[in-house]
Amino acid sequence: MLNVSTGGRHISPRISCYFCKIASTYSCRVQIRRLEVERKFLVTPITVSYLRSNSGDSRFKKHESLGKQTTQDTYYDRNGLLFSKGVYICRRNGHWEAKIRTDGNFINSAFTEVDGNNAVKEVIEQNLTISTGGLSIEEMLEPCADFLTERESWIMDGRFKVDVDTTDFGHIVGEVELTRTFRSTNGEHGGEEEEREKLKQEMDQDIKAFMQSYPQVFPARRPLGKLSAYFRWIKGRI
Repeated sequence: MLNVSTGGRHISPRISCYFCKIASTYSCRVQIRRLEVERKFLVTPITVSYLRSNSGDSRFKKHESLGKQTTQDTYYDRNGLLFSKGVYICRRNGHWEAKIRTDGNFINSAFTEVDGNNAVKEVIEQNLTISTGGLSIEEMLEPCADFLTERESWIMDGRFKVDVDTTDFGHIVGEVELTRTFRSTNGEHGGEEEEREKLKQEMDQDIKAFMQSYPQVFPARRPLGKLSAYFRWIKGRI
């Protein structure tokens, strides 16, 4: 196993595994879940200027700044198995959360999300087919990425959350997202799945139309997500 030290971080990346794009569906006993649909975008100096000033031709109908916050994200996996299924286990500022990709790819994605140690353990059990028993998450998985992100955020046009993320390894990327909460039983009922799929498609189309309304802010060029950029950065240091 390759051990990489990055400024105090001790990471064991299995790089080839992390670029698989296999979406997965997920069911668990959690009753309240979040559905998040997001589209990433390339951040330019013009983009940042418009987002901060809300002036010029690309003036938003409503503009609310949420300020900046810094997070430390440590992602965990086991031999790339979770990432290959579109399952992302992260400890963000000491708090456990899991994102399960239900559609899309690294640029345009839909996720269900759960928070908390017990809920995240359920995700691990179901996707690795193991019993967590009395083990901690750190004992079941190994860290594969660790970085700081400064995020500047806005709510635009009353409902779209726009983020600009700058990482401590020098990568910048933007994201437009919509988030809805929904009540779930066990995720196996066809009607529930159809309802979630319909909601997901509606949210994605809303984001697409919103971004196309402001072409100067959201250029039609392909961005690179944080995790993809991180593994590329790590590979360049080996």
